[in-house]
Amino acid sequence: MISYRLALPFLTAIALMGAVFGFSRGASSAQDNPRASTVCLDCHSGQDTTLAGTAHWPSTAPHDGAEAWAACTDCHRGDHRHWEEDPTSYPMTNPSKVTAKAEAQICATCHQNSHQQNTLEKNVHAASDVSCSGCHRVHGSRQASLLKQAESGLCLGCHSDVAGQFARSYRHPVNDGIVKCSECHMTLDRTSRPLSNNGTNVCGTCHADLAGPFPYEHPATLDYSTEEGGCLTCHDPHGSSLPRMFSQPYEPPHFQLCSQCHVVPGHNFNPMHGTAWAGKPCNDCHTDIHGSYVSQLFLSESLKAQGCFNVGCHQF
Repeated sequence: MISYRLALPFLTAIALMGAVFGFSRGASSAQDNPRASTVCLDCHSGQDTTLAGTAHWPSTAPHDGAEAWAACTDCHRGDHRHWEEDPTSYPMTNPSKVTAKAEAQICATCHQNSHQQNTLEKNVHAASDVSCSGCHRVHGSRQASLLKQAESGLCLGCHSDVAGQFARSYRHPVNDGIVKCSECHMTLDRTSRPLSNNGTNVCGTCHADLAGPFPYEHPATLDYSTEEGGCLTCHDPHGSSLPRMFSQPYEPPHFQLCSQCHVVPGHNFNPMHGTAWAGKPCNDCHTDIHGSYVSQLFLSESLKAQGCFNVGCHQF
């Protein structure tokens, strides 16, 4: 049995060492102890209130679905001498004041989901030197995803060439807040025109009734990638002066919307339709233009023999 008299000096030494080293760790590393963020607030009073209710609010435990707590020094990097000795001689990093690439690396320390990790170096915004703080405001934002302002206004502030398209007569209701840019576009992607779902089936996400698959697919819409045509063969995605956001007029006598593909050498309507076809809308007969379950010519399921007379081509 160990003598209490012999053990006492040893235990006292351990206690003193713990006190010394424990104090040193807490005083020199606010990043290791979230409550050490209170040291920052001694000078930067009130800054914590601008983070209240967000995942960046300094806390002793994860909250609001966050995987870890946040401390001031997670974003504001620097030397512990900033708060221990002289803040002027040892300044901390303000992420919004560094280069876009440097700021992205700071943010990616926590925001490292797969698409951000894989595309950080190549995404179109980073290539244009658009920083994280160009769109997000960590301190004081009350918008979703800590955006600086409502999404449509934020995006259109830079993409002014697109803003006018949303003022056309037939458009996606982005200005009304019904549709958001991020429903079609991703901000972190390696393409020049970053689209959600890897650029495929973007339109079908909302227009599921037209997305198929169908036994008989219309080649123009078989690939819903807007990079290769697809829906954009017939529609302007942001807005159009034509009904249904058509990209070409759908009017007699030529119906440019359809003839842009179908009236070409080797694919001529006239021998099949004759003079009776002239001036008649294509969808009088070809109603299922996105795809059909019953006809490779996209004819209406109800268009039987009687229908041929109803549309006015044939007479009894």
